[in-house]
Amino acid sequence: MGFTIAEITVHALNSIDGEYTKESVNQALKNVKDFDTGQLCEPWTYGDYPFHIPNNVDWTTTPRDGKMVTAQGCTAISSADPLIAEYRKIAGK
Repeated sequence: MGFTIAEITVHALNSIDGEYTKESVNQALKNVKDFDTGQLCEPWTYGDYPFHIPNNVDWTTTPRDGKMVTAQGCTAISSADPLIAEYRKIAGK
């Protein structure tokens, strides 16, 4: 995930016109919308929400014959978790 976080951060930083300040960097990160990393199940959005769980879908992997294999493709993480349910509500997902 370090590479993915760095890719999103560089994308945000490259969008800044002018000096990097705390305000400009924070705003650039908040402005990231529908960024396709190629590593995540769905495009990544930060947005201006009271809290963030932007990566709330995932692959299910399991060991098989000494290797990790995909057992289930991109699947929404259960909204039985109250934070996931609340995030989806405020993010309009």
